[in-house]
Amino acid sequence: MEKLKIIFVGMPDMALVCLSNLLEKNFNIIAVVPPKKTHETYYFFKNFVLSKNLNLIDFNSSPNEDSCIEKIKNLNADIGVVCSYNYKLSKNFLSSTKMGYINCHPSLLPYYRGASPYFHIINNGEKISGITLHFMDENFDTGDIIYQKKFKLSNFETMGTLFNRTTYMLSDGLIEVLDRIQQKGKIERCPQKKDESFIDAPKVDGNFLIRWKSQSIDKIERLIRACNPFYNAYTTFRGVGFKIIQAKAITKEHNNPFGAIVQADNDNFIVSAKGGYLKIEIAKIGSWGIFSPREIYQIFTPKQGEMLI
Repeated sequence: MEKLKIIFVGMPDMALVCLSNLLEKNFNIIAVVPPKKTHETYYFFKNFVLSKNLNLIDFNSSPNEDSCIEKIKNLNADIGVVCSYNYKLSKNFLSSTKMGYINCHPSLLPYYRGASPYFHIINNGEKISGITLHFMDENFDTGDIIYQKKFKLSNFETMGTLFNRTTYMLSDGLIEVLDRIQQKGKIERCPQKKDESFIDAPKVDGNFLIRWKSQSIDKIERLIRACNPFYNAYTTFRGVGFKIIQAKAITKEHNNPFGAIVQADNDNFIVSAKGGYLKIEIAKIGSWGIFSPREIYQIFTPKQGEMLI
């Protein structure tokens, strides 16, 4: 059985996991296209690729450049794989291999198309999610589906746990799909349904102000999990930024002002919210560091009734 000649396109961290798995399973990666040279992961990823003695195809400003596409075409690749890439690939690029390119997406398409599925899935309170492998077209996340797998989200799911779970699932799914193509020479494709009611996952800037007066306790708690650890769910305490990294919601009716500290001691840092209380377990205060409730109490001695705003 002749091995597929594969072009790999991606950026860390998903790209590192998937590329490592493909190499471990002895798939034939004939070239790798990295992120832009200006991207923060470029040199790290480049060094990783070169350490594996793989062919790196660099470009000046865009992978859609004629010179980059020509280099790929000259390799006569069978198929391409894309794992986490923030650059829209042109029709010419996508036709640079015989079978096109497979994209790895961490949601059950057509739900949560876009750049920030992890955040939106948790922030919207979804109970079920999954992964999708699909052939790419000129639009983001709209190509024919070739593989899907669903799972239940935990009540304590964070962006970090969801990212890790879907990345390793996509890596294993990619092995299964490429192995099937390698054996049979083809794979069944299912066009995505066209329905405007499907939820998208647009890019977000990653900074979210907690609105104590209007957001319910459940919404605040989901927002914190949806941001942990890559984004910021923040408020202010004594005039400085207060990023809440981990917290638990306690549902209970009360008459306290929303955002007021109701308990602060060696074991607890609890703030009132609409419909309950937020028990803060890990927070970053200003530029001073990341603290537990005990450290917050011993360093800052917060007073009952002080406000987070």
